[in-house]
Amino acid sequence: MRGRSYSYSPSPARNYGRRRRSPSPRDRYGGRGRDLPTSLLVRNLRHDCRAENLRGPFGQFGRIKDIYLPRDYHTGV
Repeated sequence: MRGRSYSYSPSPARNYGRRRRSPSPRDRYGGRGRDLPTSLLVRNLRHDCRAENLRGPFGQFGRIKDIYLPRDYHTGV
């Protein structure tokens, strides 16, 4: 039996257009000069801690848009 020789032929080029990267948050929010929206998770707070107690210490680092303090559904603590 005679061996077959397969010749290599490259696949045709698929022209999907140029793929671009997603826009950087830096571009979207104005570069390095502006503050980017940032989230911060703080653990081990007292149960009686309120949003006003956090604005002072964390407000010195930048503008605070929102503070969310989750509470237990059943106890409210």
